[in-house]
Amino acid sequence: MNTFFSRRGVNIDISNACALECPNCPRQFQFRDRGLRVPGKNLTINDFKKVSNFFDSIDFEGQLSDPVHNPNFIEMLKICKQNNNRVEIHNASSGKKKDWYYKAFEANPKASWVFSIDGLPSRSFIYRINQDGEKLFDVMKSARLCLDVKPTWQYIVFSYNENEIDEAIKLANKIDVNFYLLLSSRWLSKSDPLMPSEAYRAAK
Repeated sequence: MNTFFSRRGVNIDISNACALECPNCPRQFQFRDRGLRVPGKNLTINDFKKVSNFFDSIDFEGQLSDPVHNPNFIEMLKICKQNNNRVEIHNASSGKKKDWYYKAFEANPKASWVFSIDGLPSRSFIYRINQDGEKLFDVMKSARLCLDVKPTWQYIVFSYNENEIDEAIKLANKIDVNFYLLLSSRWLSKSDPLMPSEAYRAAK
């Protein structure tokens, strides 16, 4: 079989937990705002081993959670290292201590980390409600030193940060991390005050 078609990858939520309250996240408008519990639970180690054995590539991206909140996450990273899985981790929640991150980096130095900090670190909480952007920025700097793969700063453009992009790019270059600019597809309405200006969107 052609190796291209034999490769397998998966994007998974390994938890139903997130410490953030981003207003355009389905956690808010589909569940919490309606008084509903966010569905799901923590993926167990035994179930994750099945995933790791079957898939070559694993993205801990999550649509309703942040992977760092699964209590077994560091062990999962170790399993991925043993199985030689390609790993990408998307992290926006800043609830973990820095020492926890050092353990996670050590568990799988080849993992690719993407840190979601929307705006300058001191202002990212405007959308990422409850996020300590400055702390997560420091974690990202540490990741650059601890990992074999250069981490990425993911920056979603909003009305409050569209004029801070150049400054953010300079910061990213200063600490030698990738910078990825993103326009969200989660706008609830055209009148959403967080939406980038019409002039910015037209220019893109």
